[in-house]
Amino acid sequence: LEGHTFVQRSVFCWALTVMSSKIEKDQEIDLNQGFEVEISSEEIAELLFTRAIETLSWKDILSSSYVCKGWSRFISGPLVAHPSYAKRFKESHTDDDKLVRFYQWRADRDDKTHEQCLLLVLEAQMLLRELAEYTKSPSANDRLFSDIREQLSKLNFADDDEADLLAKIQKLRNDLVSGFARNEALEKDQKKLEHTIGLLIQHRASIYELDRAKYNKQKNVQVVTELPMIHKDPALKGLYSNLFYLIRTEPRYIAKLAYLIPNNKKEQEQFANVIILRLYANAFSPLEEFLLLDLLTAALEKEVSSVDTIDEFVSSENVVARMIISYNSRKQGKQYVRKVLTDLIHNLINTSDIFGVGPGGEPKLDLLSKYCDLFFDKIIETVDEVPYGFRYICKNIHRLVQDRFKDNQKQLEYVWKAVGYYVFYRFVGLVIVRPDDFGVVTAEEVNDVLALNLIAISKVLKTTFMLSEESSGPYAGMNDWIQARHKKVKEYLQNVIDVPSAEEYLQVNKYGQLARKEKATIIIQIKEICYVHALLANNKDHITEGKDDYLCQILNDLGQVPKNVTDDSDVQLELENRFPPKLDKLDQKKNLKTETIDDAIRVLRKIPGFSGDTFLEIFVRMKLHCKKHGQDELAQEVNQVIANLQNLAKYGLVSPKDGFNSFLKDISAEITARQTRRQEQLREVDRLKVAISELDDQKKFVDAKVKDFQNYLDSVRKTSTAGFQVKTKKFKYKELFKSKVIADSEIPPPQQSKVVFEICHLEPEKFEIKGKIKGIPGFSRNFTLSLQDLLTAKEHNESTFDTEKGLELYVSSTLIFLNKQFFHSKK
Repeated sequence: LEGHTFVQRSVFCWALTVMSSKIEKDQEIDLNQGFEVEISSEEIAELLFTRAIETLSWKDILSSSYVCKGWSRFISGPLVAHPSYAKRFKESHTDDDKLVRFYQWRADRDDKTHEQCLLLVLEAQMLLRELAEYTKSPSANDRLFSDIREQLSKLNFADDDEADLLAKIQKLRNDLVSGFARNEALEKDQKKLEHTIGLLIQHRASIYELDRAKYNKQKNVQVVTELPMIHKDPALKGLYSNLFYLIRTEPRYIAKLAYLIPNNKKEQEQFANVIILRLYANAFSPLEEFLLLDLLTAALEKEVSSVDTIDEFVSSENVVARMIISYNSRKQGKQYVRKVLTDLIHNLINTSDIFGVGPGGEPKLDLLSKYCDLFFDKIIETVDEVPYGFRYICKNIHRLVQDRFKDNQKQLEYVWKAVGYYVFYRFVGLVIVRPDDFGVVTAEEVNDVLALNLIAISKVLKTTFMLSEESSGPYAGMNDWIQARHKKVKEYLQNVIDVPSAEEYLQVNKYGQLARKEKATIIIQIKEICYVHALLANNKDHITEGKDDYLCQILNDLGQVPKNVTDDSDVQLELENRFPPKLDKLDQKKNLKTETIDDAIRVLRKIPGFSGDTFLEIFVRMKLHCKKHGQDELAQEVNQVIANLQNLAKYGLVSPKDGFNSFLKDISAEITARQTRRQEQLREVDRLKVAISELDDQKKFVDAKVKDFQNYLDSVRKTSTAGFQVKTKKFKYKELFKSKVIADSEIPPPQQSKVVFEICHLEPEKFEIKGKIKGIPGFSRNFTLSLQDLLTAKEHNESTFDTEKGLELYVSSTLIFLNKQFFHSKK
């Protein structure tokens, strides 16, 4: 830069600075491009003053007499006197006086120039001080940068930490589901023992009523079992993961399947328990609650569409109603009914009032009204405490029924009847009639008087909440009381269904949640997997829409359904979507934006401390820094973010204006969401631990009760076995036929009167039966009759039992006959 003026050198340096900035930002540089400089601009003034201190010494300033003629002269550069001009001056002015005057004039000019220079330097110093003390007002982007840095400093957990926490949550959830299943099985065992003890006390059955379940399990029957090798076959396990993901997220399959379940209590309970407990983990998380409510709504829609009247809908005993009962039996439902009903029912236990009636009796209406008031008022005033999920179900019942009968004005008058039926009869009313099933009281506290009183209250309140009246019967006298409360019931039901959508209340976006990187898992028994597989395969034609249906494709790949599977070991299925939705370019770019936000946060955490006026400038500086220090992999990550932003800008998903500064808002929002999600996850860990602890306490309590019941039954069994003696009795064919033991026979009618049966009670559970005709040695009808076989047939609601020896026996009558003839003395 020699030979150039200070101003020229400064402007040249400024041009280099501009080009350097473009290089950092990967912008094109045209070397032929000129730079227009406004001499009077603030930018040039600031550049000259800041460079003056570094470039000019005091000697330079003193010798710049031709420079410092003023600001314009300073900007224009120094006036340099050519040597030939000095020579000609001396030749023309040989007079020494003139030379002296000239140099004196030069000296005077130098003094003035010196003063001007000092003033200029002073002005420069003042300007530099002002610049140094100047604090720029932070812009919105500057504040956002600052907030992001602060947020990142508080985001004190890495991606690995989040993965570990999710794994911990999943393990706790698995333990919770296993605890639900374990306690449910224990409670079933407890109820069976309570029922059996009740029969024993009332002398209506023998001790072998209990033993038959154990006998059936131990019975050595050669059954071919096809055990699926889920644990050892990753491909098979993957197919089942696809299957359960599909039916879990697409409620139409289970909704249609529910409609096809036989009207059998045992099968309905099994179906409801597997779906609610296993497939949706008892709706513990918001997403599972959302999906389960989606399923119940779809099932109700199918049910409502198939009925012709509202009465038909409310009187239907189907699996959908069973599923809603199971849903209400969860922790939230039990907590609500215990809070509402515990004190009321305990007051009834402690009172001597009797107002319920048996067959043919008349209730005491004054007392019945008194207690109905107590129960009614408590239910009405606790409407806001009814669990959200059940209120949402009732809201959908109202909507579906109203839509189904919108063209039938007569049926529309009964819309609230359907809502009231489910609110009371399928929830609160069940608890009033069976308070021991919901833990409101123990089974020992439910005596005959309490049972009659509770039935009476439930009967009246059911009619009230269905906005109906008693047409006849012992409770018709309560009609005035019932009708006086219809207005309150309507207001109550309107409040019940006044709830927001599930997505809004649960703060769940179904498809957003399902698109999360972490996969959902379920804990389910192998026999339950095969049970669901069999149900879907056997009803495939009724629940799918052709061979190209996703469910058909998975079932075809699974092949034949394994038979007779009894393996109750648990298996963990990591649910995976085999058929992810096909996204258009815009949706794909939206996913790319989410990934870019994650990548940008990751980079900002790895390379903190950089600043700049724009997001793009910061990331360009990061890239240059990484390349300078040999961090090529990290530089590639930074460059990928920049490339993604340029790609997203083409689709209008981010704005390139101001160097992509608007993208900072997306980053800030994601950091906030991560912090919120982290807190939710920590709270879920605490909730899971509390729930598991409560299940453990419940298990200890039930275990103790089961042990007490079992000790009692063991004592009865021991007494029964000790006193057993082989006993043989003979009966004629006509006697057995008259006692309705024999239902059908292949014995010819002429010979029936001659047949004599010898029944030998050979073992406590076994009878040897021999049929003979006197004088005809070749005739025999000999067979062994097992008490357990008869009891099992009775449990399955079978009316007859085939001995496979030409005789059919009536199940119930045969049990009564054997009990009377061989067990009656063992009271």
